[in-house]
Amino acid sequence: MNKLFIWMLTLLTTASCTNQQEPFPAIRQLMERTIGEQANRFIIDSIGAENQKDVFELEPVGTKIRIAASSPSAAAAGFNYYLKNQARCLITQSGQKIQLPDPLPSVEQKVRIVTPFTWRYFLNYCTFNYSMGGWSWDEWEQELDWMALNGINMPLAITGTEAVWQNTLIQFNFTDDEAREFIVGPAYTAWWLMGNIERWGGPVSQEWINQRVQLQKKIIQRMRELGMTPVFQGFYSMVPTKLKEKFPIHRIYPGGNWAYFERPATLDPTDSLFAEMAKVYYREMEKLYGTTLFYGGDPFHEGGNTENIDLTQSAKKIQQAMQKAVPGSIWVLQGWWENPSDKLLEGIDPEKALILDLFAEGRPNWSRRDCYTNTPWIWSMLQNFGNKTGMFGRLEMVCSEPFRALQSEKGARMVGIGSMPEGTDNNPVMFDALFDMVWRTEAPNVDEWLKNYTHYRYGQLDEQALEAWAILKKTVYRGPVNQEGTTDAIICARPSLDGTRSWNWGNTAIYYDTLELQKAWKILLEAAPNLKTSDAYQYDLVDLTRQVLTNRSQIVHREMVQAFQNHDEVLFAKKSDEFLTLIADLDRLLATRKEFLLGNWIKGFTQMATSMEEKKLFEQNARMLITVWGNEQGAKELHDYAMKQWSGLLLDFYYKRWELYFEVLRNRLESQQIDDPDFYLWEQEWVKQEKNYDTLPIGNSLKVCRQLFEHYFNPLANKLLQTDSIPLLQTPTLEFILKTLSYYNINNYSLNPSEIATSKIKERTVETDQKIRIHLYLETKNEPKHAGTIELNYQWSFYEWTLISIKNIDFKQIAL
Repeated sequence: MNKLFIWMLTLLTTASCTNQQEPFPAIRQLMERTIGEQANRFIIDSIGAENQKDVFELEPVGTKIRIAASSPSAAAAGFNYYLKNQARCLITQSGQKIQLPDPLPSVEQKVRIVTPFTWRYFLNYCTFNYSMGGWSWDEWEQELDWMALNGINMPLAITGTEAVWQNTLIQFNFTDDEAREFIVGPAYTAWWLMGNIERWGGPVSQEWINQRVQLQKKIIQRMRELGMTPVFQGFYSMVPTKLKEKFPIHRIYPGGNWAYFERPATLDPTDSLFAEMAKVYYREMEKLYGTTLFYGGDPFHEGGNTENIDLTQSAKKIQQAMQKAVPGSIWVLQGWWENPSDKLLEGIDPEKALILDLFAEGRPNWSRRDCYTNTPWIWSMLQNFGNKTGMFGRLEMVCSEPFRALQSEKGARMVGIGSMPEGTDNNPVMFDALFDMVWRTEAPNVDEWLKNYTHYRYGQLDEQALEAWAILKKTVYRGPVNQEGTTDAIICARPSLDGTRSWNWGNTAIYYDTLELQKAWKILLEAAPNLKTSDAYQYDLVDLTRQVLTNRSQIVHREMVQAFQNHDEVLFAKKSDEFLTLIADLDRLLATRKEFLLGNWIKGFTQMATSMEEKKLFEQNARMLITVWGNEQGAKELHDYAMKQWSGLLLDFYYKRWELYFEVLRNRLESQQIDDPDFYLWEQEWVKQEKNYDTLPIGNSLKVCRQLFEHYFNPLANKLLQTDSIPLLQTPTLEFILKTLSYYNINNYSLNPSEIATSKIKERTVETDQKIRIHLYLETKNEPKHAGTIELNYQWSFYEWTLISIKNIDFKQIAL
């Protein structure tokens, strides 16, 4: 990969020579944006790389602090290292306000750190919509600063590709309207560029396209100033379906379907028209944005019609067109599902390609596929899907797996580390951890890392915060390897009696001990006197409170379902109201933080609009992506895929959707035959609404968290929470057990307490302090009679015993 080093050296030389007096002027400006006048305490110098790897040094020089680095990226990372480890403050994506010590502390001794990773990649196509869909330059500038501080030097940069396609298509007999018809709305760019959809969410105006061009020019200029090499969108065979009408004799094939959407067409790369279009495409890209080293593009991403396509020859032609347009460029491919296929890789020059192992912390392709032995690749953390709200991660794995990969046989071709999240607005610890690994050569002790992390995240060491984070590490941040992102929230699901999933491929199974998470909540809340001025602390406390109450909703949902199935109208009314109250309480909680406001999401989209008509369209884009996702057919697979627990959305969408469903269930309890609501029709009506939501936080985060804690936890609960274990005297009584039976069936027989003649606990086994197994003997009195033993498993959750499973041992009908 010598060409990669040459490119970095050229970038470094360019950045260093723009100001003869001080190298890396963009890093000086970054410092000033971050810490204001205190940036004058720093001296910035340039030094050479070490074995073609970035390096930075910190040392005291009189009353100042010298940062010497091999690149702008390394200099920014060195500055961030100082902020975290000396000034004890953290620039993060969630909880932004920092509290700098005054005066700034000096560096006691020289620090020199070399990264083992040449490239530090960031962003997923999906991030540009699930997080960045409504971003202006203000948000982008903050994000680029954060990226620089974390040493990222290879970000995806696909904003403004609309104009490249428009200018290309017009040269192939498309009218301006036809070209713009191919382009999707602002919420769907990712799936358009990945070849999954076309047209959806549009049409967009010329004024908006021009806006995107100007924004992209700002983005890539700043990226380059900060020492980053952007990844542009390449030309890889995806074309408008309408192209076949223009060129009927050429090999242009239907693309097939993706999630019930019709995909764009595929232009056979071995057809002469492909080379012509690729030439124009890259020329138009260069006119607008210049050239870069990296170009991305994935033929047949998540399926597609490969009939009549020779994948090996096609890959060869795609790469040839790229090399002809930009000699020495690198084709960046996503390692996702079985892509890139072995047949495709057979057709490329591996020295001019790079694979991003997209989900390496969950399904590492590098360890199971031989192509990672031959082709340079990057270890990447995916972390989340759809930017769903929820605490989740694999912290210990992210802190160790990159080094295992680097030290493996295939590590010889591992050239970097990165993250490709579908969204960036959650679980900041995971991104902070991953990019901290950039400047290490071996896995840290995670407990020690967390101690240091909580220190600089909150600005001080706090034993209660550390204790809470130790619990978070072993619960929410020890996610199962096979789970795709956070556990789904039942409150955000399309209402049903089945509480196992919120959308087609999701699940609501909680993989950790919820009691432990509740302890963490109490402990972190008790740290408020010391940490209340920390914005990051307030964010974390709100997020943890949200997660605990979201978990509670599963229990209430199950109790509501049981009451309905038992035809208990009074209990059903109580539990359905309790469920709705939980949603309302969550909305009130999240209204206290700007990160959880629906209003800011919609405002971002509507502010981009260039007319009242476009404003309405863009608001629909914003609403649709996070609810139904697409049309009625597409919604069958993707509804609620991007579910969000946001103030405004909770109360105006999820609350009302559940309220509608509960009304149907109430009518059924009154013996009325009523079908389930047409949820898509109801959801579409919500998507079409125009409404202003709050864009500024309301209320005091700490006060609301305290109120919710006191509301949901009674004095006994508080007492129990302070003990190490739950007193065994609190185990379920026979009376309590019989009551819970009324909610379950065994062999289609309803276990109704009123029908039980004899009951006896035969065996009670305490498995842990929070789990109990009970064998119960029963005899029924109504015909046909049943008798025998059943096994019940209870778990202590939210300070009550919850029946989590029931099993027939020998309970059966008695022969007459």
